[in-house]
Amino acid sequence: MNPPPGQGSTPAPGRHHLRLVGHLMSLKERSGCSFAQLASNSRITGGTDGTGSVSATTLKRVVDLTKGVPVERAVTAYVRACGVGGEEEALRLWRAARVESRGRLAGLRAPHVDSIRTRADLFAALAAVYERAGAPALRVLQARAADGGIAGHVLLPLSTVWRTAGRRGLPSTWKQCAAFLRGCGVPARHMGRWEEAWERAVGRTAVRSRSLSRPAQGAPVRRGRTPSPVFNWTPELEQSLTTLAKALAIYAEDVKPKTDNMARTAVMAGKSVGCLQVERSGMAAVNALSALLHSLEATARLNGLGPSSFENGQLPSVQGRRSLAPGVG
Repeated sequence: MNPPPGQGSTPAPGRHHLRLVGHLMSLKERSGCSFAQLASNSRITGGTDGTGSVSATTLKRVVDLTKGVPVERAVTAYVRACGVGGEEEALRLWRAARVESRGRLAGLRAPHVDSIRTRADLFAALAAVYERAGAPALRVLQARAADGGIAGHVLLPLSTVWRTAGRRGLPSTWKQCAAFLRGCGVPARHMGRWEEAWERAVGRTAVRSRSLSRPAQGAPVRRGRTPSPVFNWTPELEQSLTTLAKALAIYAEDVKPKTDNMARTAVMAGKSVGCLQVERSGMAAVNALSALLHSLEATARLNGLGPSSFENGQLPSVQGRRSLAPGVG
């Protein structure tokens, strides 16, 4: 028994999907290759961009109108296996087919980049850029965000890609926003207009965030850096870390002589001392917390924030520091 219309049947292919499949079939005809030969070719033509080789079955699915719009990787592999050019046109048609099949772009009502004024405008505009790019896989977009020898995953966390593409949040900094746009294929010549749009929409918020991490009076000023996408480095956080670091330094100084004496006593007596294990555990905890503090410092420095009031710009060492912050002792 045939299913009722609209139930259990495959949606009719869209106009752009038909054009994509027509273009791909014409490339195959020009190559004179069978699907098996194309699969064999793909093992040779697989590029460094993760395209790789594909099977004959996958290649057949690429031009099967009943299977929906294929993934970008499969389209690229198909075109390269044909070896007759046409990749740029194929990807243009693929993006149009993806926009058509997803049907989300019109509903975004995204403004032109020059008309962006508010955060809501920017939300919609970035989501529209993602849709026009064919809504690529998030890790593919992340990899394409690389710039100047810096890997995409360093510039653009996967969580940021997910939030921005789904209108769940904005990138934390302009650098992340630029990386997202780059991953969506926005040309470098358009980045200036996007940066102006970013400043109009979130510039005041960015200025307020930078003021929270303003260096203490007399401390060296660090310029040209952006707020941390990981956490907000505030004066309160800095004071807490300073206090904790100094307390750890005192604890380490007090514990080490006792641990050394207990270890010598245990060796002379030829016995294990239970307290010795406790003291050693305490020292291990000190070292672990110290490593965490320095990791926080490194993260802050990478993002142009704090520490601003630490001695010599560094967290106190866990060795040889006796001065405490107020209230510790």
